[in-house]
Amino acid sequence: MEYYRTEKGQIYADIAYRLGRIITQYEKLNVNEEKFEATLYIAVLQNLLTNCSEHVKQMTQQPDSIFQKEIESVGWGLNKCCWVENKYEEKLILENFINRVRNSISHPTEIKIERDYPSTGYTTIKDDSGIIKKFRFIDSPDTMWNRQWGFKKEEEIKEYIRRNKKTFPENIHYKKSGTKFFLSINDEPFIRIAIVDLTVEELASFVKNLANYLAQPILDNWDGKTIKWLLAA
Repeated sequence: MEYYRTEKGQIYADIAYRLGRIITQYEKLNVNEEKFEATLYIAVLQNLLTNCSEHVKQMTQQPDSIFQKEIESVGWGLNKCCWVENKYEEKLILENFINRVRNSISHPTEIKIERDYPSTGYTTIKDDSGIIKKFRFIDSPDTMWNRQWGFKKEEEIKEYIRRNKKTFPENIHYKKSGTKFFLSINDEPFIRIAIVDLTVEELASFVKNLANYLAQPILDNWDGKTIKWLLAA
């Protein structure tokens, strides 16, 4: 069947709907072999946050958009504890939460979560039995190879600060260590980093609710506020 189209949402609202339905259908399957729900959640989340990125932006601009709410008031399986760390100069609202997760799964690098400055990417944390306990998402533009990003030339770090002025504190500066220059505040390393932990259950709820919200424009005369559950079989 052809995709349902809207003037602004184009086919992306229907894409979100179908992705959400794929999850709910898969969850109900009875198979005599291992199921891979967690992998499906990650795959759908990446699709929603990348292929539907312009649709996400449009939905963010809706009056009283849920994306502008602090995550503990959203539901969707999220709470304050999901933010393990956030050193960005920003509010802990759903929009920023989504941006951090999007960067994590869209630009993954080799990460070592035990390091002081882990690089951008995502991985799993297992329990003692080897089962996935939760997913960890890391977003940090100021790290590389799990250490603070150093600049070879002073002109380069000055330009980097100029380009990122809006997201840096006013007292940001830099210092030289060895042969490289590093971002610093009060002589301490400065690194923007966000770390998000989601259990498999929290991830499932987040992805399904996100897909359901992005699917709302397929409803005739949607008022832009009311959220109906569209993913039921």
